[in-house]
Order: sequence, then C-alpha cells, then structure tokens
Amino acid sequence: MSLSVFYSLGRFVLDRTITYSQASLILARTLVSFFRLSFFNHAVARVLIRQIYFTAIQALPAIFITALLLGSILVNYLLSVLTGLNAYDRIGEFIIFINLYELGPIIALLTMLIRSGSAVISEIALMKLSGEIDTLIFLNIELPDYVFLPRLLAFVISGPALSFVFCLTSLIGGFLVLGYFHNITFDNYIYQITSAISIKDLVISFFKPVVMSLVLISICLQKGMSVQQSFTEVPVKLIQGFMHTLGVIIFVEIIFVLI
Repeated sequence: MSLSVFYSLGRFVLDRTITYSQASLILARTLVSFFRLSFFNHAVARVLIRQIYFTAIQALPAIFITALLLGSILVNYLLSVLTGLNAYDRIGEFIIFINLYELGPIIALLTMLIRSGSAVISEIALMKLSGEIDTLIFLNIELPDYVFLPRLLAFVISGPALSFVFCLTSLIGGFLVLGYFHNITFDNYIYQITSAISIKDLVISFFKPVVMSLVLISICLQKGMSVQQSFTEVPVKLIQGFMHTLGVIIFVEIIFVLI
C-alpha cells in the first residue's frame, strides 16, 4: 500500500516536472526566434495571421455573448450587495476590479484553452505522428521559427485583446442593467468607471493575460510535441494539457493577487 502511494506521488511529481521544464525550454527557444525577428519571414507571417484569425477573431462571438451575460449578472449582484451596505457610490470601483483583474483575463484564457489550446495540441501531435515535424527538421527548418513562434505570438496577441473586448462588452452590459434599474445616465456611468480606473489597473489588466497566454501556449506546444507513437495518445495529452494549464494558472493568479 505504501509503495503504491510513493509510486503514484513520484509519477505525479515527475510528470509535472518534465512538463514544465520542457515547456520552459520551448518558450525560451521561441523567444530567441522572436528576438531574431523570424516573424518577418513570409511563411511564418502567413501562419501567424491564420492563427490570430482562429484564436481571436473566431472567438469574438463567444466572448461577446459571455461578456454581456456576465456583465449583467455581475452588476445586478453588486447592486444588491452594495445597496445593502449603503456603498452604491463604489460600484464603479468594484466593476473595474472584477472585470479587469479577474473575469476578463480568466474568461479569455478559458476560451483560448477550450478552443485554440486543444487545437494546437491536436495539430502539433498530428504533425509529429504524420512525419511532418521530421520533414521540417530534415529540411533544416527551425521548429521554433515556423511551428512555435506564430502560435505563441497569436496567443500573446489574442489574450489581452479578448480580455479587453470582454471588459468593454461587460461594461456595456453593466450599463444596461444600471440604466434599467436605477435610471443612471451614460455620462454618470462613464464618470464612475473612469474615476475608479488607474494606470496600475490598465498595466495589470494587460500583463496578466499576456503571462497566462504564455503559460497556456507553452504547455500546449509541449503536450503536442510529447506525443510519441499513436493517435490514441492525443486525447490523453489534451486532458493533461488542460489540467497542467489550470494548475499553473492558479499559481499565476496567486502571484498577481500578492502583487
């Protein structure tokens, strides 16, 4: 019994150590390609544009609908709580904090994880199993330049962009609720929002989805490259990628809370 516990614990630690170390190596190699300005290559640029379209543009309808619903629910809930506490004048501060710090980055990340993260793992795994990765290596084409870099840049661009779109749409949904229940004017609503926001909020709301996006794409690339022999490994790597990403994201969330 004790041996099985130690074996399971060892496998757990070893699996995550290998995942995170290999993901860090992929990220480091890709950053080297970035500083070499490899994205100016026409072939890499075409892949980058295609990845941005799939990761960001095609995700916009889901972001819009989710933001409107959550923005309305959030404001309705805050209204009931803050009115009971006689702190209605602080609603702008709470809306900004929850949207920019929490909901925006997390919803953007989950959307990319479910849609694009799973697609990247499957695509890289199929490229490896079909021999396309070996062909690129044989032709002396650098994997960080052609395979890793456009996908990493697409995630880094799409993360803050989707988070910003979510926050903006959520604020619109919040105004609809406030305007309906409290007859607040748009000017007053904008004043409450702008008076509550600061440069620090904008900086954190940008860097948080960037860091989360880097973590997400690094783990997805590692999981895709870790497939060895069979197509049956792909769904296993998908599940592992989801779990490892969520674990690191919780750690990143704690770090930003402490900051």
